[in-house]
Amino acid sequence: MTDFQQLAEAINHNADLLEKHLKEGVYVHQQTVPSKTWAITHSLGSLRPLIETFDSAGNQIGHSVNRSSQTFDYTEVVFAIPMTGTAILRF
Repeated sequence: MTDFQQLAEAINHNADLLEKHLKEGVYVHQQTVPSKTWAITHSLGSLRPLIETFDSAGNQIGHSVNRSSQTFDYTEVVFAIPMTGTAILRF
């Protein structure tokens, strides 16, 4: 297993723990199909949650948010190229 795979597994494991133990206020989105726009229904009740994104190798990556489509329970995270990975949202 490569270092990148180990890091990705660690991030996914930690994200799963966060979601399990902090049920309220944290949502973890897994994007398994490469896409420039990740459509995330999070049900956090927050119009502008804090969003961290990681690629499938576990590297933190930059993104933008489509504010015009954002609601209290939905957001779109946008990338320059199609990506897979994980988004962790907190309100």
